[in-house]
Amino acid sequence: ALAALLQGWLMQEVPPPGLAPIATGVVTGVLALLGFALPPIVRLKEIPPLRVLRREVGNPTPAAWMTAVFAIVAICLLLAFHASEAVLIGKLLLGAGATVAGLWLAAFTLVFGIRHLQPRSGAAWRSGIARLGRQRASSTIQITAFALGIAALLVLAIARVDLLNIWRGTLPADAPNHFMINIQRGDVKTLAVLFREHDLPMPELYPVVRGRLVAINDRPVGPQDYKDPRAQQLIAREFNLSWADTLQGDNEIVAGEWWGRAEGDAQGFSVETGIAEALDIKLGDRLTYQIGGERTVGDVANLREVEWDSFNVNFFVIATPALLEDHPASLITAFYLPPEQARFITELARQFPSVTVLNVETIMRQVRTIMDRAALAVEYVFLFTLAAGLLVMYAAIQTSKPERRRETALLRALGASRRQVLLGLIAEFGTVGAIAGALAAMAASLASYLLATEIFELPYRVNPWLWVCGIAVGGIGIAIAGVLGTRRLLNQPPLLVLQRV
Repeated sequence: ALAALLQGWLMQEVPPPGLAPIATGVVTGVLALLGFALPPIVRLKEIPPLRVLRREVGNPTPAAWMTAVFAIVAICLLLAFHASEAVLIGKLLLGAGATVAGLWLAAFTLVFGIRHLQPRSGAAWRSGIARLGRQRASSTIQITAFALGIAALLVLAIARVDLLNIWRGTLPADAPNHFMINIQRGDVKTLAVLFREHDLPMPELYPVVRGRLVAINDRPVGPQDYKDPRAQQLIAREFNLSWADTLQGDNEIVAGEWWGRAEGDAQGFSVETGIAEALDIKLGDRLTYQIGGERTVGDVANLREVEWDSFNVNFFVIATPALLEDHPASLITAFYLPPEQARFITELARQFPSVTVLNVETIMRQVRTIMDRAALAVEYVFLFTLAAGLLVMYAAIQTSKPERRRETALLRALGASRRQVLLGLIAEFGTVGAIAGALAAMAASLASYLLATEIFELPYRVNPWLWVCGIAVGGIGIAIAGVLGTRRLLNQPPLLVLQRV
């Protein structure tokens, strides 16, 4: 079904489902079953047959250490099956463990402390909260599990949109939306006239020379010298090299010093930190580039951080003018074109057929459309995850039915009305859902903060809708699921239930 939906969303051919997902599903299901269902099955051998025949046995409860060991082993096997990188698996386990531990601790603290609300609340509220206090361990586990599921949905449904809006907000209204490449030096004056005729400011032009990195510290390098696929691709292709006297405003020197105009005879390179890390280039290293039939050599004078999302022209490697200015070069620039000036591109193509214009705004619009649709498909997958979580809660309710049946019968026998018992169930499940939703909102806010500041380097803004949606979805959704799972207990005669005890 998802493949059929993606067929129309992604605007391209989607491969039909094959047999491989069936094998993946079977292996995943078996590993999960062994990890989480085997411990209670192992305990069956310890139950005397006579207790079973007399119906004196409840559900077998395995030791906590056994359940934890089986669960951790199952999760590790699943990660190893789906992800082949040991570092990625380690980070996932560390992050998941820290998240679960934090949520469990917060849930346990809230469940432990919520009992103090009982004396000031009504009878139905006291009944529902009292059960949470008596079943602290199971309530804490349920709250933690639901908080994880709801947090994943909040990150995908709300935090993702927040990050995209923050990114858009960091771009000024006149950020460049068009690039021009292959500009020849002889066309600069005519190009400036065309810009003036259309009342557009002439953008700054940057020289470009194509060169391939062939040696670092006089040692030849090639794709075979790197294990990282990105490094292999970088070393196998030619770089767009440029030269400049002044540092661009969206560049920042993090190591070394910029040469400036005074050092006219200096011969060195400025390398962007990302490519320096990928290719293991350090400050002071000697780089050799093959440009045409000549080799150009210079030392790394500084390392730069670049704001690539500024949409200005930027380069991985910049040289001093004395090092590259004698090489034949073309020019490149970026500029902002208002929507009402669309005819400028037509005139530009007519006068300068050799110049290539890239409409970045159109490309980014298409990329955002595909990303939004793909993210929507992922949200559907996590809706299945949430549905699975509701089924887990329903199963947990089924295992506690005998105890709930006796409690309900006793309350009814002591004078509680059907409405009061129902309100008690709503209070219990609603509280579980609200706590889980609040913890999910906290986890989603933390994840959004880390994604914004550490991964995408964007300013973070608190979104109150994370908390509103988390608490509302958790409280209302889990309350409905819990009441539907126990509604039959309300219709059983108390006397009939108590006679069976």
